[in-house]
Amino acid sequence: MRPFTPTSTAAIAVLASVASSSVSADTFPFPTPSFRYEPFSSLATTSQNIAEEKLGYVEVTWNNHGLAPIEHTGWAGLSSNERDGASLLGYTQDTWDCFIHHYEGYTWDDLAEKGVQTHFIDLGWTQAHWEHTVDTTVSTDARWWGQLTDNEKRAANGICYFKDNWDKIDMNPNPSFFPHPVPNFRYRPWDELDAVTQNVAANMMNYTEDKWDSLGTSVTEKNTFLNLRSEQRAGALDLGFYTHTWDCFMNHYLAYFWSSFHDDLLVAIETLGWNEAMWMGKVNLVPPSENKIWIDLTPEEKAAATRLCYFKEIWDQEPIPRWYDYEAGMNTVVTTGGPVPKDIDLDIFVTTGYAGKAPGDVGASVYTATGLGSSSSSYRIVSSSVFALALSIGATLLV
Repeated sequence: MRPFTPTSTAAIAVLASVASSSVSADTFPFPTPSFRYEPFSSLATTSQNIAEEKLGYVEVTWNNHGLAPIEHTGWAGLSSNERDGASLLGYTQDTWDCFIHHYEGYTWDDLAEKGVQTHFIDLGWTQAHWEHTVDTTVSTDARWWGQLTDNEKRAANGICYFKDNWDKIDMNPNPSFFPHPVPNFRYRPWDELDAVTQNVAANMMNYTEDKWDSLGTSVTEKNTFLNLRSEQRAGALDLGFYTHTWDCFMNHYLAYFWSSFHDDLLVAIETLGWNEAMWMGKVNLVPPSENKIWIDLTPEEKAAATRLCYFKEIWDQEPIPRWYDYEAGMNTVVTTGGPVPKDIDLDIFVTTGYAGKAPGDVGASVYTATGLGSSSSSYRIVSSSVFALALSIGATLLV
């Protein structure tokens, strides 16, 4: 689980975590389009059709704020058909540009004319940052909602951000005990993929059969979703990934800076024994958990690893063909809708919550033992070549 030191703060993905707020209530300049913050499955069929046919949404992009290409276009840039669709859903120019677009396509002077430039300034933006004439990034872009000051939260409210859309809460259904839906399509061996999937994986994401079957060995997986090259990100979307599932199940947050860990993510990282100096490579040390195979982890360490979207076979670096169930034609080592195994103690998240849930609300209500056997202790082998990999991180963070 060794982290790879990022080359830019743009490597920090902006994913959801439980966050407390000392601001008593959100105050926005325009009425909230509450329908946008409901899961796609909760929308009326007519609204679903409008979202899909006129605005280009699919369920995954609706359920993740900022993921759909349409949301990076201001009202003035929408086609007449798109504006018609937005209006039918209930948007106005003001609510679209504020709650959906957040003025990202406006010029710096336009922001002043709109009366929102001061909000961006309070969030740390300067004209140079807005126009990409400096290499540094805005510090608030790397923070969760719960890490913002009260003044920064008020400024974010002024451009229609609040906890859910700032942290990009995952609205996709998730019956599993993992923090996000399990991407089972990724746990099929290369020789079980159809030709279309192989083509996307190979030509858009630079996978080979060996790198696909050995999770964590592809350089592509060392990047966060938002810092994949545009073609790679499009390929990941085509496969079925989105920001949360890629960063958790593929990257395991290895490209994050220490300062971006907050609440349950911080609990997970620290439970596994990491501190800032080790994570950022300031000392030549790793915690003892790095040298353990899954069976030797404590229940608390297994819970921490689960929050980072590891399970036994991934933690132990077993190639997919070794544990894929060819007879069933599916991954059967993880029961995505099943109970939390008894040897995973999610109570370590009782204070912070677990990916937006109370620990007792995760998985089935009745615990059952699943796959708990005795095994002799041994150590997992971590390749030194993996430690030496350097990230190639882009400088653009989609917000």
